[in-house]
Amino acid sequence: MNKQAGFTIAESILALLVTALVMVLINFALFALQRINRPGLGQTADWYIFLREMESPDHHFILEEVDGQSELVVKEPSTGLKYQLQGRDTFYLTAVEHGGYLRVLDNIKGDQYSFTQLPGARVLVEVERTNGEQNTGIIQFYQK
Repeated sequence: MNKQAGFTIAESILALLVTALVMVLINFALFALQRINRPGLGQTADWYIFLREMESPDHHFILEEVDGQSELVVKEPSTGLKYQLQGRDTFYLTAVEHGGYLRVLDNIKGDQYSFTQLPGARVLVEVERTNGEQNTGIIQFYQK
């Protein structure tokens, strides 16, 4: 009996399965790479939410002082409480004399932020985020 050269059905199915698995893994890797390189809206959105919240009519924050370039003190007239905006990797709004804090902005690159008082009750806020993005905004506080 003559043997013919070729592949069996089992070998052919196994080769197709291996090829399909490799294609799925390549597709997954490409999708993950695209997702990593895509600029996300998360940090941009939370930056604008932070600015809007600091200017919110619900709080009526009044600018008390800009202490150096790393701290900002505001007062809420309805409660009489003073709050300090400070942080390192995250901005926290802390009640100065009563304790407690509220995290208001995440993903700040170390101490890469500054507050600069402008004319009127305005403050220029500059922040470098952990993804290298530079955020700059002006907060308009209420007048005393």
